[in-house]
Amino acid sequence: MGGTKANPYFWRMNKLRLLFSVFFIFVFTSCSDENDHVQESPRSITIVLSKQNSSSSYRHFIEDIDPTIKINWIDAYTTPLSQLTDDLEEADGIILTGGVDIHPGLYGNAYDTVRCGTIDSKRDALETTLLDHALESGTPCLGVCRGLQFMNVYMGGSLHPHLPDTLSDIHRGKDGQSTEHEIYVTKALGAIDINRGNKSATVSNHHQGISRLADNLEAWAIAPDGLIEGIRHPDTTHYPFFIGVQWHPERSDPSGSLATPIGEGFLKAVLNETGVKKNTDTSEILPRVRDSSSTQVIMIDNGLSHKVDIQMH
Repeated sequence: MGGTKANPYFWRMNKLRLLFSVFFIFVFTSCSDENDHVQESPRSITIVLSKQNSSSSYRHFIEDIDPTIKINWIDAYTTPLSQLTDDLEEADGIILTGGVDIHPGLYGNAYDTVRCGTIDSKRDALETTLLDHALESGTPCLGVCRGLQFMNVYMGGSLHPHLPDTLSDIHRGKDGQSTEHEIYVTKALGAIDINRGNKSATVSNHHQGISRLADNLEAWAIAPDGLIEGIRHPDTTHYPFFIGVQWHPERSDPSGSLATPIGEGFLKAVLNETGVKKNTDTSEILPRVRDSSSTQVIMIDNGLSHKVDIQMH
């Protein structure tokens, strides 16, 4: 008994229907997954400034790296402590900004107030709170100028109360104005795209600086007179971005190798903290000038001694 021969036309039509069905299912699923991903991604990040300056230079410095990112800025200095506690729980990054002198009593030299300028004890206490949170949570933290100094004091180090008396006068211009001098990188950092041996002119305006480096910090950059200009926490697993710089990257030439990479590294750490995935390659945002011609090996004597406990009153 002979069977009915299949019609080739209908066989081809059924095959096409099957292929189209698979195609539309794939497209729909892909679109749904993409939309779900967009909805799950945070629309903004929150960064806490220890004290916002009048020019908003720190904000512009970070915002200019990727203008597509919405940043919620918190000025800790003007925020009530009860509100700041809640804000810190939502914070994705912390910047300790430049400012007035740290009370020398915090590093065991209370009599050195005569060699200090303006002292703000409220800010000392505030930045202690910020560093408490940064070290407890691992939140990315960048210290600039005074910020680097306070990181060192908080961790048990000490400061030169007045650099012209003990080291040199290259760090501040006449009449308290900003000046420029070179910085030498002595250690490469994974968190920032800066190579060992780099040197670059940076903006400087300070009369104090690190005297004894805290035991739990390590130096990665110095000035021509030997002053430590860059520090980080050595435990980069728990603290991938706990970095301080003595100069002002937010006011330095953005094409310099020690300006924009500082902000890029901080922002990358913040985005990693929030889980935001950006398609932008931040290494292409601003041009950089790298000078790897220097192979000078610079030895740093940290002068380590016993750790001093900080007492806040």
